Amino acid sequence: MTGQTGSENRRRQIVRSTRWDEQEFAQLQAIATYSGCSEAEVLRRLVRRANKQIIISRDLVRAVRQLGNNVNQIARRMNSNEQVRSDQLLEAYRELLHAVKIAKS
Repeated sequence: MTGQTGSENRRRQIVRSTRWDEQEFAQLQAIATYSGCSEAEVLRRLVRRANKQIIISRDLVRAVRQLGNNVNQIARRMNSNEQVRSDQLLEAYRELLHAVKIAKS
């Protein structure tokens, strides 16, 4: 397995329960078997290796969708030679900043 001593295992005191569907769990088991380690060790290694990544949240999807809607409205007006008001551009910019803030959190 991982070759850890008992003292190394005892320092891990937090236990988390998770729910998996059959396909997800089969994939985890396959990775563990291929790697020659436990499922828990696979998860620990993935967490240690991972950089901070964006996990797409509902809030991020909602913010990007709203931003896209406003950008499309601005583009439609510009393409039909209508004027775009500065407050519309400012609102789209605020929505962009909001989406970036969500993505970074």
